[in-house]
Amino acid sequence: MKTIRVLAIGIVAAAFVLPSATFAQDDQLAHYVSVDCMKSTSSDYVDVETDTWLPMHQARVDQGTIVGWALYWVQYGDRTRCDYYTVTTYVGGEQLNADHSVDEVFAAVHPGRNLKQEMANTHESRMHVATYLWRSVDRTAVGEHRYAVVNMMNARDPDIYERMETQVFKPGHQALVDSGHRSGWAMYELVTPLGTSIPYNYSTVDFTNDLNPVPMAEALMSANPGQDLDALEDLLELRDQVSSETWALVAATEAVSGEEE
Repeated sequence: MKTIRVLAIGIVAAAFVLPSATFAQDDQLAHYVSVDCMKSTSSDYVDVETDTWLPMHQARVDQGTIVGWALYWVQYGDRTRCDYYTVTTYVGGEQLNADHSVDEVFAAVHPGRNLKQEMANTHESRMHVATYLWRSVDRTAVGEHRYAVVNMMNARDPDIYERMETQVFKPGHQALVDSGHRSGWAMYELVTPLGTSIPYNYSTVDFTNDLNPVPMAEALMSANPGQDLDALEDLLELRDQVSSETWALVAATEAVSGEEE
């Protein structure tokens, strides 16, 4: 399924030598995630998404025009602006920039139903507040999950920050996945919108089936043998954590057999 202070530069040099990130950056391989901020205006909103749009997104998955789609509810976080998010995943620029008109898909999935009326029902059920485009930087495999803990980060030196996350912290997250404490982890770079009004440029997401505490320190130490825990924690100075929200999964497409989202 579906935040580098100047002082920290010296800390990094003393504690770790971080090799360049190895995750594929080729445009044809990169995963892109389009995140739509929705404010529900009707108690029917979830029904509209699951009855009208989920089958259409599943058809697009089956056709290979998207990798996946999911609907999340903000369980813990500020719901005044967005109380739901839809997340659509693409692989490569070709898939991202393809024609995503819904007319043909709607006709095939909902024969006999009126697209104009369904669009009106959709607009009445929610306000589409904003769309954000993210590019995947790195990730573990992501399995079935009930929650996504979304952490917004601001990094002043993106290159050093990416190497810290991918080479030091990712192995710790992988250890948590291997021990069954997490369902997956992912890191994203914001593509658009950008500017001084946007307080973050990266996000990390912890996928999980429960909200219990996890042994993060132990996982980091096991994944980085011989390193000092204080030195590992000092690396957190490479970014500012702007916010963290917990999203609950409401609905999602199913992956095509043999493919990973």
